[in-house]
Amino acid sequence: FVWTNLPIQSEAAIFFRQHQNNCTLPLAQIPFRNRFGLGSDLHVWTQAVCNAASLGYRVEATDPWIWLDPTVCSSNYTDAIGCYFAKATAPASCSSSSRIDQPPIVWKARQGYNCEEIMPKKYNVSDFRAGGIEFLFSSVSPAIVEEAERLLPKVFPPDGIVPPNLITVQIRRGDKLVEDKSLKKLSIQTFIDSVRKLANPHLPIHVFLATEDKGAMEEFQQNAPSDWTIHLDPYHTELKALKDSIVTSDQNFSHSKGNNYNENPRLSVATKGKSGLISLASMLISMEANSYVLTTTSNWSRLMNELRKTIVEDNCGVDCRTRVIDLKPGEW
Repeated sequence: FVWTNLPIQSEAAIFFRQHQNNCTLPLAQIPFRNRFGLGSDLHVWTQAVCNAASLGYRVEATDPWIWLDPTVCSSNYTDAIGCYFAKATAPASCSSSSRIDQPPIVWKARQGYNCEEIMPKKYNVSDFRAGGIEFLFSSVSPAIVEEAERLLPKVFPPDGIVPPNLITVQIRRGDKLVEDKSLKKLSIQTFIDSVRKLANPHLPIHVFLATEDKGAMEEFQQNAPSDWTIHLDPYHTELKALKDSIVTSDQNFSHSKGNNYNENPRLSVATKGKSGLISLASMLISMEANSYVLTTTSNWSRLMNELRKTIVEDNCGVDCRTRVIDLKPGEW
C-alpha cells in the first residue's frame, strides 16, 4: 500500500485529523527534548495534541529536532515533523492569524496527562496513541518511502522482494535495560521460541531482525536454527561503521554501566539526522511482515504494534489479519 496517502479509519485518528486541521484554533508549541528516542518523541507528540486540544489549541512542533535529515528536509517547514509527516503540519489554507505571541508550551517533561476529558474518558490510552500514530503515518514523506525502497534490496537481496511469510522481531536493549531491568530476563532464546510459535512449519522461515543492538543481533544469529534466513535491520548495517567509531572515541557516549544510554539520539546528532531517516525507512520495512515478536514497553515496539493494528490490518487486503507475541506488554 501507499504510505504517502493512506485513508484514516480509526475514530481516534479522525479526531487527530479534525483537530489539527481546525484553522480556527491558535497554535501551541511542543519543543522536542532531543535526548530521547524517535519513538518516544512521536508518542510525546500525541500527548501534546491531547493537552493542546483540552486548552483549545492546535500543535506545532518547533525546531530543532535531531531526527531530521537536512538533505531531504528543507528549512521551509514551519512544523519540525512536517517534513516526515505531511498531515502533522497545518493546512496551507490556514492563515497566519492562528499564530499568536507567546504561544503556550503544551508538553514539558513530567507534565503528564492534562487532557482527562479526551483521554482516558473519551479514548483509552492505547487507542488514542494508536490513532495519533495512524494519523502521522498515513502521510509519510516520499523521502522516507524512497529510502525504504533503496534499502529493500540490501535487506532482501538481490531484488528487494519481501518473502510472504516474514516475521518481524524487535529487540530493544541499550538504555531500556537501565529503565526496565526485567528486560534482562528476556533471553534471546525466548525471542527464537516465539518465532517458532508464529512460523508456518511447512514454509521457509524469514525473520526481519529489528534492533539497534549489535550484541542482540549477533546472539540471535548465532542461536537461531541454521535453516532460518535472518534479514538485518538497515539501521544497524547502514550506520555500523559510524556508530562504532562514535562509541569508541567518545568516552561519555555510553552509560557508565555500558548500556549505551541515549546512544541513538547522539548518533542522530552525529549523522546530522540521517539515522532518523533510516529509522523510519526501517520501520516501513518492518511493517511488511504479518507476524511480530515485540516488547511494547519499548516505544519502537509500541509503534510497530500501533501500525500493525491500524494501517497494516486496514490496508493489507480482505480477511488479512496479523499476529503478534508481546513478550513485555506496556503502554504510556
